[in-house]
Amino acid sequence: HPPPPTGRPTPRLSATPPPKPYDPSYSAKPPTFNKSTQLWEPSAQTEPMPYGPFGSFLRGGPAPFVLRTLKPDDYDQAVFKYMATTSCSRAEAQGNMDAFFNNAADWAYQKGEEARGRPQVDYTELKPQQAVLVVTWALFVTPLLVRSAYLIATGPHGWALTLDDIFTF
Repeated sequence: HPPPPTGRPTPRLSATPPPKPYDPSYSAKPPTFNKSTQLWEPSAQTEPMPYGPFGSFLRGGPAPFVLRTLKPDDYDQAVFKYMATTSCSRAEAQGNMDAFFNNAADWAYQKGEEARGRPQVDYTELKPQQAVLVVTWALFVTPLLVRSAYLIATGPHGWALTLDDIFTF
């Protein structure tokens, strides 16, 4: 016998519905799952990669770039699975996987909001401001922070760093 109702809402036991494609007019055959190899395989209609690892770096930051560089097969499997789940284009799947690998919690939250009727985010678009911020953090801010942490940990002054300490090699 099920327990008597308590007046509280029943918890959802299933995940949110699968995300909807940003472009519903896309109609190419999605990738299929090969049970013998346990891998997703692109269909004959699957388009080529719209951008390489550097495009992932500009859209999603260093995490998707590193994943695409070190584990390209795992990245492709994630893209193919997303394409099959949502029936979306490869560009849209790559953009979503870049966003997911950059920050999975924010991506999942956004997809949950989209399932509730909020506006969809186009992860395929390369926003110039975002690209400039990614490059700035990668080339300037992160090395500065790493150098500061190194000097604090190993330097003779500890926390008493000066700009001369940081910029003198």
